[in-house]
Formats: sequence, structure tokens, C-alpha cells
Amino acid sequence: MSKTFSFHSTLEPLSGNPSYTGITVPAEIVVQLPEKGRLRCKGTVNGASFNLAIQGRKNGAGFLMVGGALRRAAKIKAGMPVFVEFELVDPDELELPEELLEVLTQDEDASRFFYGLSVAKQRGLAHYVQSVKSTDSRIKRALELARKIKNGELYMQKHPD
Repeated sequence: MSKTFSFHSTLEPLSGNPSYTGITVPAEIVVQLPEKGRLRCKGTVNGASFNLAIQGRKNGAGFLMVGGALRRAAKIKAGMPVFVEFELVDPDELELPEELLEVLTQDEDASRFFYGLSVAKQRGLAHYVQSVKSTDSRIKRALELARKIKNGELYMQKHPD
């Protein structure tokens, strides 16, 4: 079982732009983490679930980037106190939304392309499908994604690394 970390902090604006906010991970926790760079973790901020990466700053500190959806779910704004609990997860572990799994099961071409991508790119596409509330909208996005894959319309297909 993975070790759980917890701490109190404040949601901070990043880069002077209120739409970019983050939570600094205390140094006493950062030194306990296994490596530098981005580490995948899942946990809660004020009880709202997240699945994020701990990102590193040049000064060696770590932080969690907090987007609008998580801010709304946690009912927080920049400057407000937060309580964070998290555990590290396997960076290659990926939970796909049921709607995307079903589309990929039925569409061999889309599936072949999708599973040929890096886990990070798969995670981004899965997030696109998962980021809407309604099941109908997730189905629509999953089908749209499969269509775009087959037509070579994804940005990553037009602009390979």
C-alpha cells in the first residue's frame, strides 16, 4: 500500500494570472518523494478528488497545478486555505472513461492509434472525454475523438513531435 501524505497550505496564484493557481507541496514532503520532476498522484483538496502530477520548481520545491474544475469542486479561490491528502500512483496507470473504452473496443483503427500513443498523450485525450459531466456528452466526445483519429485530424497527427 502506498504512503499517504497530507498537509495544510494555501491556494496561490501562479505567474500573476488568477486562472493559474497552485498549491506548494511543503519541503518536508518533497524530500520524502522518490525522485525529482513530475510525479503522478491522486488524492483530495478540501475533500474534492484529484489526479494530478507534482511538478517541480527551479528552487527544488514541488507544487500541484489546480485548474478551474478542481477549484470549483473544492470551493476554493486563490488565497484560501486548503487541506491536501495524496498518495503517489504508477505514472503508467491510466483510468479511461467507460465511454472511451467502449468506443475503442468497437473501433479497431482508433484503438490501434490511441494505444500507440504515450501514456501522457492517452491521459490528455481521456481527460478531454472525461471532463464533461453528462454521459451523453462523454459518448459524443469519445465518438468525435475516434472520427478525428481515423481522419488524421488530431493536432498530434498533424504536428508529430
